[in-house]
Amino acid sequence: MIEYLQELKIREGNQVRIINNHLFKEKIMTDEEMEKKKTEFSKKIKDIYLSEKINIEIIENSITKI
Repeated sequence: MIEYLQELKIREGNQVRIINNHLFKEKIMTDEEMEKKKTEFSKKIKDIYLSEKINIEIIENSITKI
């Protein structure tokens, strides 16, 4: 089992937050799979904040094999 750590850095007002997500895969993820996961996670987090009427800016989104 391969573990990946996804880190999403966001700006909420004047605060910067880092949201971590762990991904577990049987095989090594391709670049396309990583990009898809980054896009999906960014959208999910943005939707959660928007549902609370909080506007955020995504600063960085990375996936690292750990």
